[in-house]
Amino acid sequence: MTRRVDGYALGTFSDGSGSFAGLVAGDRVLRLEDVGTVRDLLDDWEAKRSALPELAATLSSGGGTPLAELTVQAPVEPRQIIQAGANYRSHVAEIVLSGREADDTRSDEELRRDAERMMDDKARTGSPFFFSGLPAAICGPDDDVLLPAESSQVDWEVELTAVIGKAAHRVPRERALEHVAGFTVCNDVSARDLQFPAEHRPLGGDWIRAKNRPTFLPTGPFIVPTEQLPGYRELEITLDLNGARKQSDVAANLLFDVEALVSAISAATTLHPGDLILTGSPAGNGGKWQRWLQPGDVLEAAISGIGAQRNTCVPEPR
Repeated sequence: MTRRVDGYALGTFSDGSGSFAGLVAGDRVLRLEDVGTVRDLLDDWEAKRSALPELAATLSSGGGTPLAELTVQAPVEPRQIIQAGANYRSHVAEIVLSGREADDTRSDEELRRDAERMMDDKARTGSPFFFSGLPAAICGPDDDVLLPAESSQVDWEVELTAVIGKAAHRVPRERALEHVAGFTVCNDVSARDLQFPAEHRPLGGDWIRAKNRPTFLPTGPFIVPTEQLPGYRELEITLDLNGARKQSDVAANLLFDVEALVSAISAATTLHPGDLILTGSPAGNGGKWQRWLQPGDVLEAAISGIGAQRNTCVPEPR
């Protein structure tokens, strides 16, 4: 996949001899020799971020290494992954419609209007739904996604993902973005037929078997700092399956925005630099289309201003 960054971004790269943290601008990458990993850089984000524009400027005169000569890996190894569920208005409406009871006589339009009222009430008086992910599920933006033999309903969910740059505990909404270093792209791949097994349904979803398998969280390609984006609400979020558009929305349609998510999570736990907050997925995943991932399928998850992934689905080795 050909990539180019307007402005600058952070990433993790390999040149065949090992992995390293890098600053990418245009189509070139500057190895960050003195910072260790990207997470090490984020641990000292407030002190280090001011030097990035000047470093990026050195790439405009041909410094660094061509991006095309490097392997792009997941940009950061987080300590924690927190995921928001049912957090796009379009997705919630889709869930309400698909979950219609057999004796419900309301039209689709009536159901949508009732869902809109419910979402308005929830956004005003309710709270986000969260679950946690495992870093072991992360893979790179170009890596294969491994389809397990025991699932026949593997699904996709492109998500705008906030990357923490400053420890956060009990952060008020109005200061929440001070704790976000930037944004990246995640695809929350999920085995739907393993998510709510009958024997465990009274206990809730089985997030380990359904969502935390190896390669089930393609991440990257880069972390774009907040100051490099005009405003995250304007970002366009899309997912194509074999070239056909399946998901499309903008971050302005989040039910609970990034500020609300950071504030709510930090009220319950402490967020650390490098942690990922997946903000939820728009409508259009496999359940809507009744189309599940198969070997050979190609997923392209993208967010404007941040970048794109391209992952091929293959059977998991047995």
